[in-house]
Amino acid sequence: MININNGCIERIDLDNKEPLKKDIVHDARGCFIIPAFSDSHTHLLAHGIELQRVDLSTCASAHKCLERLRERISSTGAEVFGVNWDESAWATGSTIDMTRHDLDRLSRSVPIIMRRICGHFAICNSRALGMIPPHWRIIDRKHGYLYEDAALYLNDIFKPSPEMFEKGLELATDDALSRGVTSIHEIVRPEGFKTLQLLRSKLRIRIAVYLQEQLDEVVRVGLSSGLGDDMLKFAGVKYYLDGSIGARTAALSKPFEGTRNLGKLLITKQQLIEMLRKAEKNNLQILLHSIGDRAARLITDAFRSYGLRNNTLRHRVEHLEYIDRRTMAAIADLNLVLSMQPNFVARWQKPGGMYEQRMGSRYQYMNAFATLAKAGFKLMFGSDSMPLDPLFGLTGAVDHPFECGRLSPARALYYYTTAGPYGTFDETKKGALAPGYFADLVLLDKNPLEKQNIGHMKVRTVFLAGKIVYSGDKVKGQRQ
Repeated sequence: MININNGCIERIDLDNKEPLKKDIVHDARGCFIIPAFSDSHTHLLAHGIELQRVDLSTCASAHKCLERLRERISSTGAEVFGVNWDESAWATGSTIDMTRHDLDRLSRSVPIIMRRICGHFAICNSRALGMIPPHWRIIDRKHGYLYEDAALYLNDIFKPSPEMFEKGLELATDDALSRGVTSIHEIVRPEGFKTLQLLRSKLRIRIAVYLQEQLDEVVRVGLSSGLGDDMLKFAGVKYYLDGSIGARTAALSKPFEGTRNLGKLLITKQQLIEMLRKAEKNNLQILLHSIGDRAARLITDAFRSYGLRNNTLRHRVEHLEYIDRRTMAAIADLNLVLSMQPNFVARWQKPGGMYEQRMGSRYQYMNAFATLAKAGFKLMFGSDSMPLDPLFGLTGAVDHPFECGRLSPARALYYYTTAGPYGTFDETKKGALAPGYFADLVLLDKNPLEKQNIGHMKVRTVFLAGKIVYSGDKVKGQRQ
């Protein structure tokens, strides 16, 4: 029995009294009630924009990608933007075989872009390449290859319309709610934050916003972490320290398998120290994208040099996919919060998968959730919207192929429900089946604490502030 008053749990009768489990699962006549999922790392608006572009995620080869792009070329001359291709899932061929000339054969007059699923690498035809201003860095104009900023921020160049942003928010919110997610830590550019503010009255999901690489502007206008309300608030600033494993741009101490490539560090130690100084002075939380061990080492070197104590602003490290033991201990001493993505494991960390292809035997030590949990780290789970699906993510944590990452269902569920709100200072409001907490709830068709159910559960009903926002296969509150 759960009594709800004014959007919050007023009273709840629980049979399960086990520590850890008692506030996260309740048997309710064949359904299982849990706190709604909190995704600690999303690009919801970007996901909504991508839902309106050419989906390349199901293509099994480079040839299929090109075919799908050709189908979308029209006489209007509007750009054709393909997204989410993943060559690790292709049956034949590789992106190395493709250049701008392959896209030029589709059209020389229509701008054509195809961006990898990680967002850190894209290929453009000559027309699109000519539209990218010269100040954008890390571009191989001979081959039409874009890396890091130039790939990540293509929406700054090929700008979606306000209508596309609004429709994108609606589509992506529907997707999130159907998967049981009612709270997200959303990473956006300024245009995205503006869109969320303009559409504040239409929000159907709780959003904590992190602006990408805008620290100086945030300081200039006087924003501080926590400004806003329980539906939309400003939470902090995010920076990239390196790239991705898939794009071979993550910063590693030893080269990617079969290459001399160590990836890329995108900022210096001194820049990171200055960033931390500004953040601490102005009450701003910072998120640091760190994939490779060299990027993680940069964090510990810079934070130690600055002399961080206690981490009262809860500065965070995002991803931390590969890290050595020595750096792990140093990060633990700094009390940094970790936001990790178990769906990456489910997609790429199986034997023979993309991680093993890129990293060799090192892939066995990646995404070490269990090791980090045992070391006492403050951990939370998110998706990076690849895909925005906690039930899929749970399979990556519970069925991790190696002991360093394998978690119990209860622990994995905890990191996807109760732990996330700590990152945005909301741990007294969200993430528990307890009086005084928001009545943001999910009903599952199977018990998520039983391992045999992981990967076989469905979301039946989702509540936000005690009101049904998803039931069966229908999202409530959609525009008709």
